[in-house]
Amino acid sequence: MSVSVIATPAGPSGTAHIENPVVRPDDIGCFLELPCLPESARSARKLVTAALTAWSAEELGDVAELLVSELVGNAAKHTGCTRISVSVNRQKASVWVGVQDSSGALPCRTDPKREAESGYGLGLVESLSSRWGVAWAPLGKWVWFELRTGTS
Repeated sequence: MSVSVIATPAGPSGTAHIENPVVRPDDIGCFLELPCLPESARSARKLVTAALTAWSAEELGDVAELLVSELVGNAAKHTGCTRISVSVNRQKASVWVGVQDSSGALPCRTDPKREAESGYGLGLVESLSSRWGVAWAPLGKWVWFELRTGTS
């Protein structure tokens, strides 16, 4: 078993995207470093999709893509960081997805008014994932979620 480290996107604006990340079926995880921008959610979704496809867990795709987009969007909007890391790890009966930023501030779940256009992200993460949380890192934190694969 191995871990795929996907190359950091490069481009003059720092917004280049990974179009076709490669994750092998025997990989136990994969990792991507991205600019801390809302548009980086696209590359994060592609990484998650590649991992789930390699691991025959495509049924988790829609939820995993939505939730990783929320975490990347929250990091870009609320942390002031310049880079984020996205990690996807296969476990025995679940898939763990995390987004690391350099902020020490805890994410704050809100209860938005019904007509609000934002503020639903962490509520979605909480309601659609098996578990979620925050883990401190040497330079910031990981906000993560876990989805059950249905295998034991």
